[in-house]
Amino acid sequence: MFLLKNIEEILASIAISITVLVVIVNVVLRYGFGFVVPWSEELSVICFIWAVYLGISSCYKHKLHMGVDVVVAMLPEKAKIPFRLCVSVFLLALNILMAVLSYQYLMLSNKVTPVMGVSYFVINGVLLLCFSLMAIHTVRFIASDVASLKRSSK
Repeated sequence: MFLLKNIEEILASIAISITVLVVIVNVVLRYGFGFVVPWSEELSVICFIWAVYLGISSCYKHKLHMGVDVVVAMLPEKAKIPFRLCVSVFLLALNILMAVLSYQYLMLSNKVTPVMGVSYFVINGVLLLCFSLMAIHTVRFIASDVASLKRSSK
């Protein structure tokens, strides 16, 4: 359960760790021994892309993205939860749209990287994963808001 609950954080940590490790090893090899690992740049860029998008999803899951709460703060207490619910429904639609567009983009990924020969399908796959996870988190937010709305109406 821990793995599933923290999948974004775990995968992002692995990706950023690989990025840092590969860059450090390549710098040491380059300046210490005059040798460059040809695939290190590609691998570090791929891992960094994955870390960034998984980090976006993780921040969304924990509601750490910046938001403008001026409108919500001006609303009466009874209107705040329905307003949040409307925003969540909009974000769900947006995340689903982005997941669909990511899927379509992914299906067009037929190139490979020049050195490692990694398919762009692997690189771009994080887009579909990220927006799908964000849609799942949004459903969770909606369920929480609906439960809060039911409690407050009693």
